[in-house]
Amino acid sequence: MLTHADVGLRLKEARNMSNLTQTEAAEKLGISRQKLVNIEKGIGPIDTILLKKMSDLYGYSMEYFLSSEIDDAIEIKLAFRTDELDENDQQIINWARKILFNIRNLDEIIEEVN
Repeated sequence: MLTHADVGLRLKEARNMSNLTQTEAAEKLGISRQKLVNIEKGIGPIDTILLKKMSDLYGYSMEYFLSSEIDDAIEIKLAFRTDELDENDQQIINWARKILFNIRNLDEIIEEVN
């Protein structure tokens, strides 16, 4: 069974993969850093609107955070050789991650139909 701590850990990992600090992510989400800390620790509540904002910001599907079983194929990592990414670069990376998630989901649907 999925717990708040499990969801919080996935959110923290997604934030780290997005190369955002807690302060940066909290600012972009319009919440306090402490609220983000509590969510990532699994001790603070999260509503679906905030979860959607986080999934959009980090470039993950909501399913990634809420599914009780995550297979290895669902996590999509992108790597670049660079010392620093600016905000626009990170938005492009997250956009690409969303596209890859959608392609994976469409492939699964096609397999089920065939």
